[in-house]
Amino acid sequence: MIKKLNTKDIFAVYRLPNEDNHYLLHSSENRPIPFGNLKGNEAAFVFHPFKENVESPALAFIPEEILINPKFHFESEQRGNPITIPSSQYPLLVEEYINEIHKGKLHKAICSRIISKEMPTENLFPLFIKLKKQYPFAFVYLVNFPGIGCWMGATPEVLLTDRGGIGETVALAGTRPLSSTEDWTKKEIIEQQMVERYIANILISRKKNFNKVGPFTVNAGRVMHLKTRFQFPLESNWLDVALDIHPTPAVCGLPQQEAQNFILKTEPHQRAYYCGFLGPVNIHNQTSLFVNLRCMQVFKDKFTLYVGGGITTDSKPQKELEETHWKSRTLSDIIEEVYCEEELIR
Repeated sequence: MIKKLNTKDIFAVYRLPNEDNHYLLHSSENRPIPFGNLKGNEAAFVFHPFKENVESPALAFIPEEILINPKFHFESEQRGNPITIPSSQYPLLVEEYINEIHKGKLHKAICSRIISKEMPTENLFPLFIKLKKQYPFAFVYLVNFPGIGCWMGATPEVLLTDRGGIGETVALAGTRPLSSTEDWTKKEIIEQQMVERYIANILISRKKNFNKVGPFTVNAGRVMHLKTRFQFPLESNWLDVALDIHPTPAVCGLPQQEAQNFILKTEPHQRAYYCGFLGPVNIHNQTSLFVNLRCMQVFKDKFTLYVGGGITTDSKPQKELEETHWKSRTLSDIIEEVYCEEELIR
């Protein structure tokens, strides 16, 4: 039996890393609740933006049904035209970031862009299944909120998990192609250390005794990163800890507030839910929140892919452009495979 979904439905389909099953959470009332109204012990799915505003509110919904491994049919009917940055313009934007860093106001800031793939998006179930199979170590998801739209992704980055009172978060930074055999550069190592120190300082301020493992190299789609894992007791509300960590230097920069202000002032597009966080909370006795990377917004006539990179004083604009191409392939290659297969079938 196929579950029929439409653009008026609130739902989330997801597969947790290293698991086989995917789940569909559905709200029959189709009414989201503000993230701030969510109680820490409620079973819910949360969808939080990079920076809250009227167009991109922080939302959650309480599922009335949870289906395991359902087949579904969903086509996005949303229309829109987010601002894209062509390859010729992105290095110029990176230069603005580097200039600001040289002034001494910032140590690091994330520069992002939107890449559009224009084609009819059709039923998204085959694409979800392909992402699920291709990226077993990622959080693969499809989310829809009326008025907000449809988002989809395969993100490698944990924001916060809670399993039986044991919390976990990660520092994830530094990016290079999966085929690279070179050692990590000074720039990439320092970039990862910034995120690592940020996480450690938050846990210390919360008087958490934590265990740190890393950094080590992990594969994430078509690229690889440096990663450090932190584990700690999580007696307090997951919500407070998540909001303390978000947004990390891996998606924003340092100092945090100055970097966020610069991003909001400088980038020509709205990040919306890119670099926000999302995931199920208190479902099957665990909470699993992920940073919304390797993601895209799905419209009726296009996929808009959100990608970016960490800019420091050692950044090279052309290399940063190349990094966005590597990252975009996590989704764009799968989109092309799915649609080519469908054309062959026809």
